[in-house]
Amino acid sequence: MAASDLPPGSLRERMKQQTRALIVDELVAALAAGELDQASHDALAKRVGVSRQTVYRYFPDKNALMQALWERINAELGGGTSGFPHDEKTLLTQIAPLFTNYDRVAPLITIAQSTQTGRAMRLSVKDKRSQAFLDAVADAAKALDPDDRKLAAAIVQLLVGGQAWIEMHQQWDLTGEQMGRAAHWAVRTLLADLRARKGRPLDQD
Repeated sequence: MAASDLPPGSLRERMKQQTRALIVDELVAALAAGELDQASHDALAKRVGVSRQTVYRYFPDKNALMQALWERINAELGGGTSGFPHDEKTLLTQIAPLFTNYDRVAPLITIAQSTQTGRAMRLSVKDKRSQAFLDAVADAAKALDPDDRKLAAAIVQLLVGGQAWIEMHQQWDLTGEQMGRAAHWAVRTLLADLRARKGRPLDQD
């Protein structure tokens, strides 16, 4: 019987979900402790106390592990399995709670931004992230040429991403609430400028 055929509340299904969650828990714990060598299938099997075949059953390859890590971080941030804004209203609405949640899950954000595994995880959703921010600035930047729209999307994504949280936290000792206010102002200012320039290139006043 395939896992998808199991009754949702069956003991077997609950055990499968618990095992999968435990593997991800151990992945997060290893990365948070700086034990990057513990992010392999073999090392995770040993940490969890299951066979390597069990780990591969849930996560067939490294990409599957990265997707699970991405889902865990976004679930902790309250963003479901995607968390990307696809329009301007959602972008602006997400900023304040996003930075507050960055504070709450600080170890996970540090993992995502500062480890090789975290970089691999972020690269695994690179295309989705890029398209989401292009969509988020599409209305404000619609008069710009494609290259400038790409630059605008890139800057907005940088302002609300985990790296911005790390810099403002480490360099300026700001709280998530303060960062959210600053980022919200910066993004609003950029969107207003994109509209006001009416297609004028970004390097022209």
